[in-house]
Amino acid sequence: MLRRSIAPLARCVLPRAAAAFPPSRTYPKSFSRAFRAAKQTERHVIAALVVNQPGCLAEIANLFAARGYNIDSLVVGRTEVEELSRMTVVINGTAQSAINMKQQLEDVVYVAVVNILSGGNQSEKSFVERDLMLAKVSTAEAGSRAEVVELANLFEAKIIDVRPHQVMVQLAGTPRRIEAFLNLLKPLGITEIHRSGVIAMARSTSVTDKLGHLSTFEGATRTLLDELDDEEVDVSRLPPG
Repeated sequence: MLRRSIAPLARCVLPRAAAAFPPSRTYPKSFSRAFRAAKQTERHVIAALVVNQPGCLAEIANLFAARGYNIDSLVVGRTEVEELSRMTVVINGTAQSAINMKQQLEDVVYVAVVNILSGGNQSEKSFVERDLMLAKVSTAEAGSRAEVVELANLFEAKIIDVRPHQVMVQLAGTPRRIEAFLNLLKPLGITEIHRSGVIAMARSTSVTDKLGHLSTFEGATRTLLDELDDEEVDVSRLPPG
């Protein structure tokens, strides 16, 4: 009896429900490919010139932490301009995330100029990148030292320290080359690895040339440093005491 009483109601309600909730819209294949490309993550190398001033790196690090960027490498070092340091950042994300990072870095008062070196329309041939790696490899097994020496010669690496049961190897090259070298060393027994992080430089016009004449930029940098020195200190941000 219950089934017979529900059947007329089901025949009346189900067509209306189907009309109210139509099947999901189908999109052309070209749209789906473009959507997947927009969401695809890739490796981006970003170079920036920042003012060589205390607190600069801390402010930029706070920006990265607040935005939740997936930072793979961050290296900062001095440049040919005494007041400036070059910062190289490697991130994994979408092309839009790299553009967003560039725009947000440009808003930081310590940052002079930002340039995206790879990803998107930029090719790996448009810039040069290098990473420095130090690795300790065990040579306790018989014949392992000869294998390490052979691999080092193959990759043009240098053995910079020799101990009774281990050697230290140095290799400078692209991250891909270093990864290939480490994969071959792993079966021999790597006991410790340290990598400096990626530094990169565009093959074309230098970043400082894009800013105009160097002397003019040095003057602008000194003016910025003077302005930073004249700013009032926020007491709440100082450590206790």
